[in-house]
Amino acid sequence: MTSKESPESLIKLDPKIFSSAHINFFLGAGVNGSSFPQMSGFKETLSKAVEYLGKPIVSFESDIESLSEGKKKVVLNVFKKELEKFSNDIDFESASIKDIESMFQGVNSLILESENRTLTMKQVNIYTTNYDCIVEKTLNKIGLLCNVLSSSNLESRDKFFELIGYDYGIKKYIPTFLVSKIHGDIDNPVLPSKNKYDEALEAKRFEILFRMKSQLSRFNSVLIVIGYSGNDRHINGIIKDCLSFGLTVYWFRYASTEKIPDEFIQKIFIIDQPDQQKQENTTKLFCDMVNKTWEKPLEE
Repeated sequence: MTSKESPESLIKLDPKIFSSAHINFFLGAGVNGSSFPQMSGFKETLSKAVEYLGKPIVSFESDIESLSEGKKKVVLNVFKKELEKFSNDIDFESASIKDIESMFQGVNSLILESENRTLTMKQVNIYTTNYDCIVEKTLNKIGLLCNVLSSSNLESRDKFFELIGYDYGIKKYIPTFLVSKIHGDIDNPVLPSKNKYDEALEAKRFEILFRMKSQLSRFNSVLIVIGYSGNDRHINGIIKDCLSFGLTVYWFRYASTEKIPDEFIQKIFIIDQPDQQKQENTTKLFCDMVNKTWEKPLEE
């Protein structure tokens, strides 16, 4: 499947494609738009790393590999403090987070209106490398059923892997969103370095990643990628493997210059900005696609 589709052409796809699919998201830092800083905004962390390195940072992930374990821990502690501060300052009324709300409301409506979904298709998997709590708090705010898994809570919440909500009042299963935080959370973050590939193989994180591969390998699975840089080789390996099982991937890019891994660039749908001179956050692009697509009655 070789494609570079604009949002306009993708919108014309029959909504039944999504109404009979296992819907999955992979969300990187860009999904938050301006509501939460990306790594370049962690000034104190970067400053401490530069102090220890004795030179300007070219690539944060690569450069900190040369630090001793002791200095890496110091950098991690600075990172944790900045992460906590930024998390406390999140404005949940910002336009970027409103786009996230609209996106999941649209997906929830699609599932509710679809009659041809199996029980497993009632669950929406949201995989993320983000440490913040924006996605789960947004889902809770708009009243959607949401469970959260992370390395810090996996032992007590592993039952959520296959849990789907049931409304006994209307006697129907309801959409259930499962957020899996691959690189940990505020309580137990993985410093964004090349070694996170190895750290992610720790038992708890490996279980989340193993489950991710299992879910994406299912029949009629769709993965929507938003705000991801494509720099995590373990995640890329999982996507590559699952493409061979029939996974359909829609990859949203903020800029057409953003590099997509060569190993699967010809096998996915790439969604670029309709106007590179007037860029919007990619969450809004998908949100618009959802709203326009679902305007067509599913029964048509």
